[in-house]
Amino acid sequence: MGVALWRWLRTSRGIARERLPAASGMDRIPDRGGDRVQGLRQGVGPAYQRRYTARIVGSDLDAPRLMERLRADVNAASPVEFAVFDRVSGDEAPLDLGDEYDVHMPGPWNCPVRVVERTPVSFRFATLEGHVEAGEIEFRARDTEDGLLFTVESWTRSGDRLADVLYDRLRMAKEMQLHMWAHFCGRVAEMSGGRMAGDVEVRTERAEIPGDGRVNARYLTEMAAAVSARSFTALARVRGGRPLHPRGLVLDAALRLSGTSHFWGVPLLDETVELRGVARLSRSVGLPPPLPDILGLALRWRQPEDGGAPSELLLATTGHGRLTRHLLRPAVRWGPGFYGSLAPYAAGDRHVLLGAVARRPVPSGLGALARAAAERPIALDLVVTTELGRWERFGELILTGPGRTDDREPVRFNPARHPIPGLRPAGPLQQVRKRTYDAVQHVDRRAG
Repeated sequence: MGVALWRWLRTSRGIARERLPAASGMDRIPDRGGDRVQGLRQGVGPAYQRRYTARIVGSDLDAPRLMERLRADVNAASPVEFAVFDRVSGDEAPLDLGDEYDVHMPGPWNCPVRVVERTPVSFRFATLEGHVEAGEIEFRARDTEDGLLFTVESWTRSGDRLADVLYDRLRMAKEMQLHMWAHFCGRVAEMSGGRMAGDVEVRTERAEIPGDGRVNARYLTEMAAAVSARSFTALARVRGGRPLHPRGLVLDAALRLSGTSHFWGVPLLDETVELRGVARLSRSVGLPPPLPDILGLALRWRQPEDGGAPSELLLATTGHGRLTRHLLRPAVRWGPGFYGSLAPYAAGDRHVLLGAVARRPVPSGLGALARAAAERPIALDLVVTTELGRWERFGELILTGPGRTDDREPVRFNPARHPIPGLRPAGPLQQVRKRTYDAVQHVDRRAG
C-alpha cells in the first residue's frame, strides 16, 4: 500500500479526468445471472462507467497478438504491489472462457472474477460474490493507422456499504482504482514493445440504478427543493422580490486566472487568461452593521469562447477548514475573510469547492465597501480544493469602483442557467438551490 500510495502521489493525481460524451452505456451489461455472479443489481450505490484508454506507437505486435500475450499472463501488466491475479479455476493455459480468478488486494476483500467473454482482441470479467464491486470489466485492443489503441472499460457499482463509503463518499478506493488501471495501461504498452503516445485518458459517467436506496434519496431531495421553493417564494413576495441579499453593491470585476499545479480539465482552473465581468456584494439577511451577517459575493463574467456566454459563481462567507468549508459563517466585515461556494461542483469524477480569500481590511456596510473600492482596487485570491483537500490558488479577483446600487435595476444571478464550463453542480444542495432560484426569479419577473 505504501508503494501504491507513493506512485499515486507521483503520477495519478495529474491524470486528466473527463466525462464520457455518450450516454452512460449501462445497457451494455447483460443480466447474466448464473452461479455466484454479482451483477449491478446486487451492488450498492450509483453505477459508474469508467474508460481508460492508452494510445500505443512503435509496437511490434498487432492487436490480436498483444491480447494473446496479455491472456498468457495478466500479472505481467498488473501493479502487483496492489493487485495479483490468482487463477483458481480453469486449465493452466492462457486465459479462457469460464476461468475464475481471485484478485488479491490489500484490505478486507479478495475480488473473485470469472471470464464471461473472450474474442481474439478482447476479454471480459464478471464479478462474483464477495467482490468489492458488482458488475463487469473489459480489456480490449484495436489496430489503428498510428499504432494500437488499448482500453480498459468497466461498468460497476460498489459491492457493499463499506465499499460504497470508500469509493463514492471518501473517493479513496476510486483514486486507487484509477492508479491501478492507469498503471496497467502503461505496462501493456511496455509489453507491446512500443510506448504510450501521451497520457492515459480517463473518462467517467455516473448513473443511478432504479430501485436503489439513493433513488429514494433523490425523491427526498426533490421534496426538500419543493418546500424551499415555496418558502422562499412567499418570502420574496413579502420583501419585494429578493428573499435574501435584498440590497447590494455592484462593482466591476476582473478574473486574472493563472492555473494550478495540476490539470483539472476545467478552463477556469487550467487556463491563463483575464476575464471581465461584474460582482455584487451583499448582506444576506440585511441586518445593519455592525451586526454580523452572512456576506455574499456573486460573480458574472463572459467566456472568451462560446460566443461570450455568461458564467456565474455564488460565494458566501464560510469556514475554510475541512469541515467548516461546508458551513456558512456570519462575518462583521468584508475583509479579511473567506468566501466559499459551500456546495460542490463535479470536475470529471472529482468534486471540488471554489473560494475567494479577501486579505485587505474592509469595514462592514455597503458605504464603507464603496469608499474602499473608490480608494483602490480590492484584490482577492481565487482558490480551489477537493472536498477534503487543501486549498490551492488558481488566480486573482480584482474588484474596482465606482460602486453602484442595483435598487432600480436589480442584477440577478442564477448559476444553474449560466454554468461554468467543465463544472457541473453536484449534490442535493445544488439541486435545492436551482429549484429555489428558478421559483423566486419567476415571481420577481411577474411582479416586474
